[in-house]
Amino acid sequence: MFLQRNRQSFLFLTTFLIIFFIFVLIPYQYPLTITENRESTYEKNDQLFCHKLKNRETLLDISDMPPSLHKRNIFFLETSCNSYKMGRIFITSRQACAVESAARMNPDMDVYLLFASPGLIVDYGSESDKFLHVLITEYPNVKIQHFNIERYVQNTPVEDLWTSGKIYKSSYPIVHTSDALRLLTLWKYGGIYLDLDVIVVKNLSNFPENFAGAEAYNLLANGVMGFSQFGKGREYINDCLQDFAINFDGTQWGFNGPHLITRNILKHCPLLNKSMAIRFGKCEEFKIFSPSAFYLVPYPNWQWFFNENYTEIIETSVRESSYLIHVWNKFSFDRKIPKNQVRAPYMRLAAQYCPRMIQQINVEL
Repeated sequence: MFLQRNRQSFLFLTTFLIIFFIFVLIPYQYPLTITENRESTYEKNDQLFCHKLKNRETLLDISDMPPSLHKRNIFFLETSCNSYKMGRIFITSRQACAVESAARMNPDMDVYLLFASPGLIVDYGSESDKFLHVLITEYPNVKIQHFNIERYVQNTPVEDLWTSGKIYKSSYPIVHTSDALRLLTLWKYGGIYLDLDVIVVKNLSNFPENFAGAEAYNLLANGVMGFSQFGKGREYINDCLQDFAINFDGTQWGFNGPHLITRNILKHCPLLNKSMAIRFGKCEEFKIFSPSAFYLVPYPNWQWFFNENYTEIIETSVRESSYLIHVWNKFSFDRKIPKNQVRAPYMRLAAQYCPRMIQQINVEL
């Protein structure tokens, strides 16, 4: 009996240490050269031709009906030209899941899905059309709108990047355009920005006004962040946007994104190095969430979200320490999950937090 009890204790301790090692110690301080290696997965010379199209039919433009500055909102941005190519507003299953989960878990917040591409919502019965129909008809807090980029950037710190064409000459135009526009949206309206490859699993309404999540213990990320329109939040977001405008570098993937957020926030903690500031979790009035809050699985291990062997450990960790999951779309976009593969971690979380989208899927997620 004594030996059996000791054996059970040993197994429990071993399991705990493995979980701790995987989700806390690996690889939450990877070298910055690794983060820059992500560049190789991005297609260069992608054209954002649809941003320059004029006199095309569009959804209601957010500039004509801007959100209230006195209400906190969640923003998703689709800056690609996929909708124009499809002939109508288009959304993928995972993007739809992200929006539904945010709206479902935050019923008291408006959730904006903004398209840079022209186009209208037309129901021809496609999978995408079904997703959009459900979002519009079943979630009154979802607002699907257009933003005309030429108009959107007027009289802002980053206007010259567009009028000069510099942003489109970038080696990573899609990435850098997205980096700029998410900052600009929060500069204009305040609120919370989320990438379209997340699943929100908890309510965000009580989040601090100004925050971001650490991707690693030496790097903040810009995939989930919030800024207030007022006070210190206005100072923080203005610093970020001014930095983007003045120091824009089109040759480096992360310089205008994660590294920009990191250097502009952590400069407010001059007595602490990066690791110390991030572990401390706060810089003046800016909250820094630990990696597990938004980036539970580091990007080198993105496959875990689609591997049934990791289901239990991911679900337990999400329940205990995460507000959402981020599945690293630039790596995982072509890793599809058959609808009947219900044990995969991503599918199980999707079934719980974006159930209406799962019901619309034909074959795979």
